[in-house]
Amino acid sequence: MKFTRSEIMRLWPIAKRVAGAKIVRFVERIFSSEKIRRDVFGRKRDRKVLICYLPEAFKSGKLPLYHSNLTECRTIGEVFDSLGYSVDCASRGKQGIDYSRYDVVLGINCRSYWESFTAREGVAPIRIFYSVGAHTFFNFRVTAERCREFFLNHGRWMLPSCHYVPGNGMNYYMSQLSDAVILLGDGYLLEQYKLQDGSADNVNLLSAFYFPVSEPAAEKDFSRCRNNLLWFGSSGMVHKGLDIAIDFAVQNPSYNLHICGGSRQEKAFWDYYTPIISAHRNIHYHGFVDIESQEFRNVLDECGILVNPSISEGGAVSVLNVLGNGALLPVYSRGTGLDLSSVGVEVADTSYDSFCNALSAVAALPVEIVAGKAWEAHSLVKAKYSLENYRKGMQEYIKSITENKK
Repeated sequence: MKFTRSEIMRLWPIAKRVAGAKIVRFVERIFSSEKIRRDVFGRKRDRKVLICYLPEAFKSGKLPLYHSNLTECRTIGEVFDSLGYSVDCASRGKQGIDYSRYDVVLGINCRSYWESFTAREGVAPIRIFYSVGAHTFFNFRVTAERCREFFLNHGRWMLPSCHYVPGNGMNYYMSQLSDAVILLGDGYLLEQYKLQDGSADNVNLLSAFYFPVSEPAAEKDFSRCRNNLLWFGSSGMVHKGLDIAIDFAVQNPSYNLHICGGSRQEKAFWDYYTPIISAHRNIHYHGFVDIESQEFRNVLDECGILVNPSISEGGAVSVLNVLGNGALLPVYSRGTGLDLSSVGVEVADTSYDSFCNALSAVAALPVEIVAGKAWEAHSLVKAKYSLENYRKGMQEYIKSITENKK
């Protein structure tokens, strides 16, 4: 019987538990033997680039919007195509690639990009590291701090929900050894590179983008919805501060908390918090919500405050999708990789007390100020964090990097 990749991915969590390390190695071998998608735009050219990311981004048809990474990968390919390159794309686990074929290799933190540094002597394509988060050392430090804080507050370790770290030890070498880094995020994340290494001369900063799928209701009543909070995110729920949002709602029953997303695979988190959520009528769990659905629009209209205590992200697309499609005042951490300080409340750290203080400060604001900031946040995201701006920035960087390295 032959299994498709999607079937294997659905069976993977079960198989991993049942068969352990042997099945892990078997599936890794399957993925590492995936073929490279050659010349994805069908144009044979002398100059060639290998993108080490997501080959499925180049399948025909509309890309899904549940994550930005597929759109990022296809857009990067389109940029290289517009600059006159033939574009190949390798899966992240692909091994045994002939890098001598390529003038440029661009990749995230993955095996197929890493092995471009171990290619035989004399093979030296221009290497561009696409960093989708802050500096590795910063990520490890703040993750450990957040793990410890949860333990001190709740008397238990919640490591599976703290483990979302965008990068591992190889990430450091890739950022150091590459000819250039394109960093998704804002100035705060760039500062982490400077703090860790004393220099970030080869780092090019690029803002993330959102998916415009709807417009907020013009008649939104903030006197009604200002005490309705929204947490919108995915995996790594302690990493992204869902516990802080829930703990706040438990202690402040005058607020309603709406939870959209959150990985159900993080069993320890849900074993602990499901009874708490069930016992509090002011906490509403929606599960995964498609941003193109009416449910998403309903939640955006119902809520007036977005709360996001994430410790480290490369420009939190979940935040941008909420603000770009709705009108909410953001109460957020700098770890989101976004600069929304002119339109929201920026929290210096991701402690429970800091977010409580920030939400209390918002509660003291006149409703006209809350509404005004929410609409300003919507306008800012639409103007600054568009896919077109991302594309233009990516093209400028790639053109500059490849021309300067000739």
